[in-house]
Amino acid sequence: MILQEKCCNAANYGGKREETRFIVIHYTSNQGDTAKNNADYFAREEVGASAHFFVDETEIWSSVPEDCVAWHCGAKTYRHPDCRNANSIGVEICMNDGQGNVRQGSIDRAAQLVRLLMDKYHIAKENVLRHYDVTGKHCPGPMVDDPALWAAFQQSLTQTEDDSVRYKYYDDMPDWAKPTVSKLVKKGYLKGEGGGVLDLTEDILKVFVVNDRAGLYGG
Repeated sequence: MILQEKCCNAANYGGKREETRFIVIHYTSNQGDTAKNNADYFAREEVGASAHFFVDETEIWSSVPEDCVAWHCGAKTYRHPDCRNANSIGVEICMNDGQGNVRQGSIDRAAQLVRLLMDKYHIAKENVLRHYDVTGKHCPGPMVDDPALWAAFQQSLTQTEDDSVRYKYYDDMPDWAKPTVSKLVKKGYLKGEGGGVLDLTEDILKVFVVNDRAGLYGG
């Protein structure tokens, strides 16, 4: 996995972090932005906030050094008893396209990064949290509004690159998954990587289908 690097403005993050126990998932909330756009912005401006990584469909940019404290989940009050800036890594996903729909490719690439970080720091899946789970902030918005999207992301964290069948195109998918995938595409929940490329694992398809049968995606 190739990581690009552009160091954040020093005014936007803190000193050395003593431990790494959590990974916190955010979204940039901008429509159609890129990881590089965000890395450039936080390197240039003094905004008093930061994240360790920015991710889109094609690139991952490192912004704050991994061993430093990024200011990504600080608050006056917390929902989570333990997760704080000082013991967590913040990952920002460029999650919305130009129309405000979910960019599945960005989420998939973020999952690859998170799996790498989980391995590196021995972090359990239960300690990968949404910003919402830490402070109650509506972030990442799509994964708060649609718990199934968050459940699918969590499921993907137990995968390795080689331990699940992948389906690149809709026509290649098993018949039992096609109605659900078609519904998600039509509703704008599933965008893929463009050009008809969806690139979904069989396990993610199973999560989608179970959620669909439970009525989580509507009619």
